[in-house]
Amino acid sequence: MALGVVSNFSAGIAHRSLSKTDAGMGMGLALARLAAGRRVLSAKDDAASMAIGSRLGAEVGGLMQAQTNAGQAVSMLQVADGGLARVDDMLTRMKTLAVQAGSGHLSTSDRTAINTEFQSLASEVDRISADTDFAGANLLDGSAGTVSFKVGTGTSPVSDDISVSFEDTSTTALSIGGLDITSQAGADAASAAIDNAIDSVQTMRAGIGASQNRLDYAAQNVATAIENTEAARSSLIDLDVASGISDFASKQTLMHAGVAMMAQANQAPKHLLRLFA
Repeated sequence: MALGVVSNFSAGIAHRSLSKTDAGMGMGLALARLAAGRRVLSAKDDAASMAIGSRLGAEVGGLMQAQTNAGQAVSMLQVADGGLARVDDMLTRMKTLAVQAGSGHLSTSDRTAINTEFQSLASEVDRISADTDFAGANLLDGSAGTVSFKVGTGTSPVSDDISVSFEDTSTTALSIGGLDITSQAGADAASAAIDNAIDSVQTMRAGIGASQNRLDYAAQNVATAIENTEAARSSLIDLDVASGISDFASKQTLMHAGVAMMAQANQAPKHLLRLFA
């Protein structure tokens, strides 16, 4: 290759290589990927991975909310079950009082005293029925009805929702309203009615307990789905840091070599001056 003062072909090649190393697919991109922790920074890097990764990211976000929904649903059912447990305790005490009042050795005044506690407990059953709520929604007065909890990311009621029914536990709904145990006959009638009420409450608690277990398993399934979906998204979008550092080191070495060679190429025309000496 001829040596010239006006044109420096070697310096041009060195400059072009240095520019390529510094930008585009070079050190600048490697540094940007390391800084962001992502392999795909824009659609031009990998359009297919960007599109699929974005959809998977949206799915992960939906699954995380579904997991939160399941946790809140379990909390809601725990509140309802706590109220039912107290109602069951009071019904058990009312049963005891009814059996006591049904004994023939008691006087009218004795049964009246027993009935005072009996009526007080009945009033408390109604109060708990009206007062047990979760985030403003009454759970034991029948107003909540059937509540659907979204535990999936789709719109299918069969595969994405879990429905739970909340029933009325007032004394009227349990058919124990207006009971009176001031007489032996009234006490016997109350005893039978309370047995039925206890059975009804236990059926409600069994249903809520079964729903709690179902929601627990649903939450575990969602957690597994989050892990697997996030892993799939990460494999498409996120940067393998070890590989990224190796790539950056390689580009950095090329950058240093390019700077050094360009400096050498720029010195070549100066050597021509020696020919004039």
